Amino acid sequence: MPYRDEWFDKLYLENTPQMFKKAYYLLRNEQIAKELVNQAFLIYLYKRRDLEDHPNLTGWLNQTLKNLILDEIKSSRHRLEIPLNPNIEIPVDDTYCPPLSEVLPKGLTLKEREILILFYEKQLSYEEIAEQMNISVLNCRTRLFRARARYKTLLENE
Repeated sequence: MPYRDEWFDKLYLENTPQMFKKAYYLLRNEQIAKELVNQAFLIYLYKRRDLEDHPNLTGWLNQTLKNLILDEIKSSRHRLEIPLNPNIEIPVDDTYCPPLSEVLPKGLTLKEREILILFYEKQLSYEEIAEQMNISVLNCRTRLFRARARYKTLLENE
Protein backbone atom coordinates (compact mmCIF):
# COMPACT_ATOMS: atom_id res chain seq x y z
CA MET A 1 0.00 0.00 0.00
CA PRO A 2 1.50 3.40 -0.93
CA TYR A 3 2.09 6.23 1.53
CA ARG A 4 -1.28 7.16 3.12
CA ASP A 5 -1.34 10.81 2.01
CA GLU A 6 -0.60 9.84 -1.59
CA TRP A 7 -3.27 7.15 -1.46
CA PHE A 8 -5.83 9.60 -0.04
CA ASP A 9 -4.89 12.27 -2.60
CA LYS A 10 -5.34 9.73 -5.40
CA LEU A 11 -8.72 8.64 -4.00
CA TYR A 12 -9.80 12.28 -3.69
CA LEU A 13 -8.70 13.28 -7.19
CA GLU A 14 -10.29 10.22 -8.81
CA ASN A 15 -13.68 10.53 -7.11
CA THR A 16 -14.24 14.26 -6.60
CA PRO A 17 -15.32 15.22 -10.16
CA GLN A 18 -17.93 12.45 -10.40
CA MET A 19 -19.20 13.10 -6.85
CA PHE A 20 -19.43 16.85 -7.48
CA LYS A 21 -21.45 16.31 -10.67
CA LYS A 22 -23.87 14.09 -8.80
CA ALA A 23 -24.27 16.57 -5.92
CA TYR A 24 -24.62 19.58 -8.23
CA TYR A 25 -27.21 17.79 -10.36
CA LEU A 26 -29.35 17.06 -7.31
CA LEU A 27 -28.88 20.33 -5.42
CA ARG A 28 -28.38 22.92 -8.18
CA ASN A 29 -26.02 24.82 -5.89
CA GLU A 30 -22.30 24.75 -6.60
CA GLN A 31 -21.16 25.88 -3.15
CA ILE A 32 -23.28 23.38 -1.22
CA ALA A 33 -22.26 20.59 -3.64
CA LYS A 34 -18.57 21.29 -3.01
CA GLU A 35 -19.12 21.42 0.74
CA LEU A 36 -20.95 18.08 0.80
CA VAL A 37 -18.29 16.34 -1.31
CA ASN A 38 -15.60 17.63 1.03
CA GLN A 39 -17.69 16.61 4.03
CA ALA A 40 -17.96 13.06 2.66
CA PHE A 41 -14.17 12.86 2.47
CA LEU A 42 -13.88 14.35 5.93
CA ILE A 43 -16.17 11.64 7.29
CA TYR A 44 -13.97 9.11 5.54
CA LEU A 45 -10.89 10.54 7.28
CA TYR A 46 -12.59 10.22 10.66
CA LYS A 47 -13.53 6.60 9.97
CA ARG A 48 -10.48 5.53 7.94
CA ARG A 49 -9.33 2.97 10.52
CA ASP A 50 -12.68 1.20 10.29
CA LEU A 51 -12.64 1.41 6.49
CA GLU A 52 -9.06 0.25 5.78
CA ASP A 53 -10.22 -3.15 4.56
CA HIS A 54 -13.41 -1.92 2.86
CA PRO A 55 -13.75 -3.60 -0.56
CA ASN A 56 -15.36 -0.60 -2.32
CA LEU A 57 -14.33 2.83 -0.99
CA THR A 58 -15.75 4.61 -4.03
CA GLY A 59 -19.14 3.07 -3.34
CA TRP A 60 -18.88 3.96 0.34
CA LEU A 61 -18.02 7.59 -0.51
CA ASN A 62 -20.92 7.80 -2.97
CA GLN A 63 -23.36 6.37 -0.44
CA THR A 64 -22.10 8.80 2.21
CA LEU A 65 -22.52 11.69 -0.24
CA LYS A 66 -26.03 10.48 -1.07
CA ASN A 67 -26.96 10.52 2.62
CA LEU A 68 -25.49 14.01 3.04
CA ILE A 69 -27.46 15.25 0.02
CA LEU A 70 -30.70 13.80 1.40
CA ASP A 71 -30.07 15.47 4.76
CA GLU A 72 -29.41 18.78 3.00
CA ILE A 73 -32.60 18.52 0.96
CA LYS A 74 -34.65 17.75 4.10
CA SER A 75 -33.15 20.62 6.08
CA SER A 76 -33.48 23.08 3.18
CA ARG A 77 -37.25 22.63 3.26
CA HIS A 78 -37.31 24.22 6.70
CA ARG A 79 -34.81 26.97 5.99
CA LEU A 80 -35.83 30.43 4.83
CA GLU A 81 -33.30 31.93 2.47
CA ILE A 82 -33.36 35.57 1.48
CA PRO A 83 -30.92 36.63 -1.23
CA LEU A 84 -28.50 39.37 -0.26
CA ASN A 85 -29.52 42.16 -2.58
CA PRO A 86 -28.32 45.62 -1.52
CA ASN A 87 -31.07 47.33 -3.54
CA ILE A 88 -33.94 45.46 -1.91
CA GLU A 89 -36.26 47.56 0.21
CA ILE A 90 -37.64 45.85 3.27
CA PRO A 91 -40.65 47.59 4.80
CA VAL A 92 -40.05 48.49 8.42
CA ASP A 93 -42.81 49.41 10.83
CA ASP A 94 -42.27 52.57 12.77
CA THR A 95 -41.71 51.34 16.31
CA TYR A 96 -41.15 54.73 17.91
CA CYS A 97 -43.19 55.22 21.06
CA PRO A 98 -43.15 58.61 22.73
CA PRO A 99 -42.20 58.62 26.41
CA LEU A 100 -45.07 58.04 28.81
CA SER A 101 -44.57 61.47 30.34
CA GLU A 102 -45.63 63.06 27.00
CA VAL A 103 -48.74 60.89 26.66
CA LEU A 104 -50.18 61.21 30.16
CA PRO A 105 -53.16 63.60 30.50
CA LYS A 106 -52.67 67.02 32.06
CA GLY A 107 -55.00 66.52 35.05
CA LEU A 108 -52.67 64.11 36.93
CA THR A 109 -50.70 65.32 39.94
CA LEU A 110 -46.89 65.13 39.96
CA LYS A 111 -46.93 62.15 42.33
CA GLU A 112 -49.48 60.29 40.16
CA ARG A 113 -47.40 60.96 37.04
CA GLU A 114 -44.24 59.84 38.81
CA ILE A 115 -45.67 56.54 40.06
CA LEU A 116 -47.22 55.69 36.66
CA ILE A 117 -43.92 56.42 34.88
CA LEU A 118 -41.92 54.35 37.38
CA PHE A 119 -44.29 51.40 37.09
CA TYR A 120 -45.09 51.34 33.37
CA GLU A 121 -42.16 53.02 31.66
CA LYS A 122 -39.27 52.00 33.89
CA GLN A 123 -41.02 48.75 34.89
CA LEU A 124 -39.98 48.89 38.52
CA SER A 125 -41.54 46.58 41.09
CA TYR A 126 -43.70 47.83 43.96
CA GLU A 127 -40.77 47.41 46.32
CA GLU A 128 -38.41 49.40 44.08
CA ILE A 129 -40.93 52.20 43.62
CA ALA A 130 -41.62 52.33 47.36
CA GLU A 131 -37.90 52.58 48.06
CA GLN A 132 -37.37 55.27 45.43
CA MET A 133 -40.36 57.35 46.60
CA ASN A 134 -39.53 56.70 50.25
CA ILE A 135 -42.95 55.22 51.06
CA SER A 136 -44.21 51.82 52.21
CA VAL A 137 -45.06 49.05 49.73
CA LEU A 138 -48.72 49.14 50.77
CA ASN A 139 -48.80 52.90 50.24
CA CYS A 140 -47.17 52.38 46.82
CA ARG A 141 -49.85 49.91 45.77
CA THR A 142 -52.60 52.25 46.95
CA ARG A 143 -51.13 55.26 45.13
CA LEU A 144 -50.71 53.26 41.92
CA PHE A 145 -54.31 52.02 42.13
CA ARG A 146 -55.59 55.57 42.61
CA ALA A 147 -53.35 56.95 39.83
CA ARG A 148 -54.73 54.34 37.40
CA ALA A 149 -58.31 55.18 38.36
CA ARG A 150 -57.66 58.91 37.94
CA TYR A 151 -55.98 58.27 34.58
CA LYS A 152 -59.05 56.31 33.36
CA THR A 153 -61.49 59.02 34.39
CA LEU A 154 -59.38 61.73 32.72
CA LEU A 155 -59.32 59.69 29.48
CA GLU A 156 -63.09 59.17 29.60
CA ASN A 157 -63.69 62.91 30.05
CA GLU A 158 -61.55 63.92 27.07
